[in-house]
Amino acid sequence: MRTFFFFLFTSLASSGFAQNDLRIVREINGYPPPGRLKPLKDVHTMIDTIDARGNRLLVTKGIREAGTRVGIHIHEYGGHTCVLTGTITDFVEGKPPMLFEAGSCYYMPPNIPMTAVNLGSEDAILIDTFNVPPNAPPITILEPGYPGGPSE
Repeated sequence: MRTFFFFLFTSLASSGFAQNDLRIVREINGYPPPGRLKPLKDVHTMIDTIDARGNRLLVTKGIREAGTRVGIHIHEYGGHTCVLTGTITDFVEGKPPMLFEAGSCYYMPPNIPMTAVNLGSEDAILIDTFNVPPNAPPITILEPGYPGGPSE
């Protein structure tokens, strides 16, 4: 996966992607990402509480099946994912794809279109962590064809 080279799609990468500027997105860095669209399997909420500053702390654990990916999306407030088993390739607008192996974590910057793909041969177990205002969604899907995403 590290051999993929993509051209920059600078209009989104340089300015970010504001929550109020939502539109349908089907490509990252000018290319449709690999993998079949499918939600995480066996999602378990580990913690969902309000922290001392009044923000929602949400930590979930789930399985990204081999060959699948999340729909292209943004995180208005960012977040991070830790890979417990398997591997995940993270596709982020304006950056080359990055491979994350078991035992590593990656940051999801705010308001930048991205997707995470399991291009490996085994399922990956992931932990996602978000700290957002109480009524803010932790994820906003931009790609049609994925649950919760926009319609065509």
